[in-house]
Amino acid sequence: MAHLSRLEFTEQELETFFRDLNNILVHFEKLDTLDLSNVSPTSHITWTSPPVNPDQPVEWGREEEVMRAAPKVEDRYFIVPKIVDKQEG
Repeated sequence: MAHLSRLEFTEQELETFFRDLNNILVHFEKLDTLDLSNVSPTSHITWTSPPVNPDQPVEWGREEEVMRAAPKVEDRYFIVPKIVDKQEG
């Protein structure tokens, strides 16, 4: 994943990442041992409908900075390498 997203990690960051990921998986293993036969499935916690934020445009003001930091830009669009080659046939 790091390679595809072009992320770079130090050895310390990788150790931390894998330790944290392992802790998450161990927690899920513990959850998997719970007897939930008398618990009804739920799709949300308490609200009857999800909260909705108003859809309003916001001036961010850092677009130029982001465009300068991008490896390749054309007409204010990010140009990214093709990573999936769909072969039809």
